[in-house]
Amino acid sequence: MGYDFMNDTVLSVRGLGKSYMVGGKPHWAFRDISFDVQRGDVLGIVGRNGAGKTTLLRVLSRITDPTEGEARIKGRIGTLLETGTGFHPDLTGRENVYLNGVILGMRPKEITARFEEIVDFAGIGKFINARVRTYSSGMRSRLTFAVAAHLDTEILMVDEVLAVGDIAFQEKCLNKMDQLTQHQERTILFVSHSMGAIQSLCNRAILIENSHVHTAGSTETVVQAYSTLLLGPQGGADLSVAMGRPGSGLVRFTSMQLEDLNGKPMSSIPAGQGVRIVFGYESTLQEPSTDVIVTIVVVGSKGTRLFGLPSDIIRSELMLTTRKGRFVCTLPKLPLLPGNYDIVASCIVNRELTDKISNTCHITVSDSDYFGTGRLQQGNFGDLLVDFSWDCVSEDE
Repeated sequence: MGYDFMNDTVLSVRGLGKSYMVGGKPHWAFRDISFDVQRGDVLGIVGRNGAGKTTLLRVLSRITDPTEGEARIKGRIGTLLETGTGFHPDLTGRENVYLNGVILGMRPKEITARFEEIVDFAGIGKFINARVRTYSSGMRSRLTFAVAAHLDTEILMVDEVLAVGDIAFQEKCLNKMDQLTQHQERTILFVSHSMGAIQSLCNRAILIENSHVHTAGSTETVVQAYSTLLLGPQGGADLSVAMGRPGSGLVRFTSMQLEDLNGKPMSSIPAGQGVRIVFGYESTLQEPSTDVIVTIVVVGSKGTRLFGLPSDIIRSELMLTTRKGRFVCTLPKLPLLPGNYDIVASCIVNRELTDKISNTCHITVSDSDYFGTGRLQQGNFGDLLVDFSWDCVSEDE
């Protein structure tokens, strides 16, 4: 078991595994994981729900011990693995900031120098002097991230916990991580289901599947592998086994398929081209219903909701009369620039949420000559693709 601990290697993992006893038998959260991380890397860790991503970060941050293998780390670690990680509920926010800093080996004056910046970023104002047990989950999440991002650590580990905050704060956190990697030698391990965020922030990634590393390499390679794993080569996703979905279950999404406007399956959509997003469903309703609302929300690279497609806003008359069927949303021109985007889909029947899918459905948009000029604007202008024109109108003096 050899290590490649060069000067710029801050994390070296060899044969790492973690198992738990479930029903008298060992269940492997992950096994035989090996990789190296260099100083300044932003490593994305992706995989389906239950793949072992969070457990991996817990082992790497030394919250829990591995069952086998080793991980050697150079530098101090800041973690954001769950809301309030490392906080004592009976201490105030102020006291917890100083406690976390001391644990990381910082002097009180160093913490004081960063204190106002931490409080300002967290946006909790006077509540910094209240006990953490009185905080809402959003307040704890904001302060946890602010502490992890602003105190001096060489390695920052961030889990999907960012999703518990509001959209504006999610974008703020992602922008902060982007700044940390651009202007400092901060190394980040980032777990997320958002392929847009992974592609935007990370220079490398690993995909964990069936408790093992399925693919490792460039972000583009891993994101494509993950999309193929979820959607298949024809752009379809099996949603029948997707976990963590709220709703009554009376009507549930069973599949998602991308099609062109002629109904041909597609794995990626050329920018500006028409697409049909098709959700298969199963119903256990006792009677037919015409009170049906299906909504799709497209989420961009920074976690921002780009646009929504609710069926009721255009007064679509969706009718459930059979046990199985398909909901079809047609976009004559998909207004997205090349990249990877996430889809949140929900179904409401008879004023009741029956199903909601997130962290499972993704779409990939590829390059195209949309404007007929041989050029397409780059993603640094945003995510949306729109028609526009320019003119210069002269006026007499």
